[in-house]
Formats: sequence, C-alpha cells, structure tokens
Amino acid sequence: MKYKHQKIKSTAIFTMVFIVAIWALAYPVASNLPSTVFKEPLNSLYGVLNVLFTALAFSGVIITLIYQNYQAEAAHQESMEKSILEMFQVFTSSDFQKTKDAAFRVLIPAIQHKKYAMFVASRLYAVEQQKFPDNQQITQTIEALEGNKERLKSMDFSKIERDDRLKLDDVLNFFAMLAQRESAIEVVKHVDFAYDWWRPSLLVIAQCQLDHFDAHPKIHEYCKNKPIMNTLAKLDILFGHTPLNSRAEILHYLQQHPKMQDYKIDQAFFAGDEQALQPAL
Repeated sequence: MKYKHQKIKSTAIFTMVFIVAIWALAYPVASNLPSTVFKEPLNSLYGVLNVLFTALAFSGVIITLIYQNYQAEAAHQESMEKSILEMFQVFTSSDFQKTKDAAFRVLIPAIQHKKYAMFVASRLYAVEQQKFPDNQQITQTIEALEGNKERLKSMDFSKIERDDRLKLDDVLNFFAMLAQRESAIEVVKHVDFAYDWWRPSLLVIAQCQLDHFDAHPKIHEYCKNKPIMNTLAKLDILFGHTPLNSRAEILHYLQQHPKMQDYKIDQAFFAGDEQALQPAL
C-alpha cells in the first residue's frame, strides 16, 4: 500500500515537472523559429502545442481521480482493519470472558431443561414473561455449575441467575452487532469468535423465543425486537454453515449435534415432533 502511494505521488510530480519544462522551453524554441511560423493562430505548430497542453491537463485530471480512488480504498481498508481489531479486542478482553462464562451458565441449564429455556426466552420480551420454573432440578443444575458454588456463599440464588441472564443479553448483542457490520465478511476471515461453539447453544434459545412469540399474541403488538434467529441466519452465511430453514431442521440439528448430546439435551424439546424429525427416505 505504501509502495502504491509512492508510485502515484511520483507520477504526479513527474507530470508537473514535465509541464513546467515544456512551458520553459516554449519561448527559446519559438524565438529560433522563422517569424512566419506563428502568423496564424491555427498554424500546425500552434495546434500541436495546444493539443499537448490539453492532453497534459487531462492527464492531471486522471491522476487526481486515481489518487482520490486510492485514498478511498485506503480509508475503507483502514476502517475494516479497525473494525476487526475492535471486535477482536472486545471478544478477547478479560471482562468479556467473564460475560461469556456467565452466558454459558445460562445456556447449559437451558439445554438440559426445556422449562428453563422457555423461561429465558420469555424474558427476552417486555410482556408475557414467565416466572422462574418451580423445579428443584433446575435450581440444583444451576447451583452445581462451576463458579456458582462459591458465589452462593455471598449472593442470593435469584440474583446470581438474573445477573448471568443479563450477561447472555450482552453476548446476543455482540453477535447481533457482528452480523450487521458491513465489514463482517472480512472480520470473520480473521477471527471466528468460537461461533461453532455458540451456534447450537444459541439455537436452543432462538427456537424457544420463536415458540413463545407464536404462543402469545400480545407480544406481536407490544414487542418489536428482532428474533435471535435472524442474527443466527446471517452469521450462518458469514461463517459458511448450511442455513436451517424450518423448525424441523433446527430440532433435527440439535438432536444430532454431538455437543448437545454431551450436554444431555432435554428430550422435551423434541416431544410431539417425532414425525417431523424422521429422516427423509
């Protein structure tokens, strides 16, 4: 890039020097020519010089346009590199690492307990929010997660659970911003943001959010926030994943995903959808 800039600059300087040199030589050359040469303004020599200076002026315009185009490309490249650096710094910062840990303390219980996943999804809307499930197994799962045992010594369970859900919101907002950036394609070429880890876990919440939305007409009226599934669909394209175009495809993906099997995904997610989950013959 620096070489290209120097080349354009050198070309511009050479052109200007050449123009000045032609003008400087014009008088001594003309003074040594016969007096009849310039009797008519449209004489052949006058016409040649006129065309020459017109061409030089046009060349100056072309060089200016090329230089302006280079400046625009350089500004775009700098903006893209700045975007990559900003997103990478956010994702790898120590504070955001705590945010990611907290988000997974919500996602893991949500994978293992559909009732909790539906509760988390409902809290993404301002209306029709569910109460925390009255289920001792869910509570025990959350309490047993790494990091929560120590926190429970000084904090109430409800505060711990709520704080972690708010951190999940931060992760969702991060991926939403990534999906909307004009430079996102270039960004993900340099940093993958562990999307392969997040994708199946976030799909659980995204599908529950859609199910909750469909079941409660009041949400249609009062809530205009975009579903998580929109963000994931854009990220799938950016990261090269095959798009999941239906509820059946999403459930089949979750049912077969090795990571979801490791987390022991709640089979209640698939209850009533057995026919849709059957592979095509």
